[in-house]
Amino acid sequence: MTLYRISFELCSALVTPLKGDTIWGHIVWGIANHEGEAAVADFLEQEKSENPVLVVSSAFPAGMLCKPLLPPMDRDSSLTINKYSEIKKDKKIKYLTASEYFHETETSPNEKEDPFKSVQVMHNTIDRSTNTVLTGNGGLFPTEEKWSKIKDWDIYVLSSFAPDRIKKLLGWAFESGYGADASTGKGKIIIKGDPRPVKTKKHGNSSYMALGPFVGSKNGVSNLRADIFIRSGKIGGAFASSLSPYKKPVVLYDEGAMFDCDKTLEYTGKLLDKMHGEDDRICQSGFAPVIPV
Repeated sequence: MTLYRISFELCSALVTPLKGDTIWGHIVWGIANHEGEAAVADFLEQEKSENPVLVVSSAFPAGMLCKPLLPPMDRDSSLTINKYSEIKKDKKIKYLTASEYFHETETSPNEKEDPFKSVQVMHNTIDRSTNTVLTGNGGLFPTEEKWSKIKDWDIYVLSSFAPDRIKKLLGWAFESGYGADASTGKGKIIIKGDPRPVKTKKHGNSSYMALGPFVGSKNGVSNLRADIFIRSGKIGGAFASSLSPYKKPVVLYDEGAMFDCDKTLEYTGKLLDKMHGEDDRICQSGFAPVIPV
């Protein structure tokens, strides 16, 4: 498989973070909407194999990549105030320049800290039986929108598909917006240019860094260091009106996770199937591209 970098422009606020497992889910719905149920079934069967055809990273500011999760520092009683301040400042760094990891990658002027600003927005609760605003107590509820000061972003896709196929799939994935509240204009994304192959500076058996969320797998991984989060996914599309909206929860390791492996890896994790109690076809992405570091 080949690792590609695809650039896109973020044209609106987000409600749903740009995580690799959610992006993968949008790709599956794009295939369903354009090529039908049989094409989705064939795609998922390939994804369940030991050689999946498409694995997606989370999104990063253009020219940047997630920061690896390094081992904790030893306690040092001789730390000065200035040194301690530097350590606290370093903890705020979320991204590093991709040119530190890849050949032929331009150095980016983007900031290394989180580019998003959260804004709380109030909404009315709708009474679904009357399609009117619910009156009385509890009629208003807040949601959090994230606005980015950076427009240009990158996704990394590990795939055996041709570049034009990858571009088409991502175009389908984002054609109706991304994530929650896409119907009201949130998550407007435009793909820019063609997928570009990238090559890592380091090769061979090594320490690896994950570029997206994943689940543990029995592939010789050791010394795993990772932040975790619980993904309580919801179904959408044609399923939303006929099934319970909630998928089974799963614990995922986050991007930036580091681990050692004595094998040469291109990705880690696996596709999780039977993620809904009423329909065994519903899956959850649990794999992510990895790079040696």
